[in-house]
Amino acid sequence: MIERIVVPLDGSVTAEAVLPQIRRILHRADSELVLVRAVVPAPSENSILLADASTQAAREYLYGVQERLDRQGVRVESEVRVGSPTGVILDVVDDRKATMVALATHGATGLRRLLMGSVAEALLRKSKVPVLAVRPFWTTDETPAPDAEIRPIRNLLLPVDGSDLSALVIPAALEFAGLFEGRAVLLRVLDPKKTTDEAAERKEAEEHLQGLAREFDRKGIETLLLVEKGDPVDEILKTARFHGADLIAMTTHGRSGLGRLVTGSVTEEVLRRATTPLLVVRAEAPSKARRRLAHAKRK
Repeated sequence: MIERIVVPLDGSVTAEAVLPQIRRILHRADSELVLVRAVVPAPSENSILLADASTQAAREYLYGVQERLDRQGVRVESEVRVGSPTGVILDVVDDRKATMVALATHGATGLRRLLMGSVAEALLRKSKVPVLAVRPFWTTDETPAPDAEIRPIRNLLLPVDGSDLSALVIPAALEFAGLFEGRAVLLRVLDPKKTTDEAAERKEAEEHLQGLAREFDRKGIETLLLVEKGDPVDEILKTARFHGADLIAMTTHGRSGLGRLVTGSVTEEVLRRATTPLLVVRAEAPSKARRRLAHAKRK
């Protein structure tokens, strides 16, 4: 999953906030980076000239970032394309056979609304590979530790809801946990507004988590199983803080309280309030999800 990572940049410091998180991965894996910048043509009679100038400026910017990373021993290439940010990113993912996209949740210009607006929704709806979303830390009380770039990803938080779709994130979580010899915290949140028989639902949730934990046990990965009750966003954030989560891994759809996981209010709130990177895996049709999970179990 992390063999070749596409990194969209737009020239802003905000967008570059994803790079320290990527370097955490590079300390454990010899991944290849593909830096991408989309140049959106200006709607004017001089659009060709403006696009040429913008393209040249974009190339110079990416070359500077590439050169900096290259000096650090990173395998990195860069690419500038003219078009919409979403289309450019997806095309590069396909053409380069990328295995993951990593980006900051905000940027300027064409990528400004990347994970909070229509571009993000389109990207996460169509991306065939997982997306690592990082919210920049600008305030003093949220500034990450000085060793953030080298700190291993030890604790992975996986909020699941009992559906095949929510479990689709497990193969990606297994890879991260194995790479860093980490621990997986599996979380089910019971919605008090929809709970009719709490004892029965808690028992079902515990059995479900135990079934998922066996996937990690086979890989020798430690697990912690949690069943909480309350608001999904609050419980996810509280669990992430209490257990020191280094990464929150989710699928783009689920049911019940996590039913609008990426395009809806739950993940928007998680992205807005969490100081933890978020790994998003696009949900597929249930039949495809079951086939992928079955394939992962056979490995």
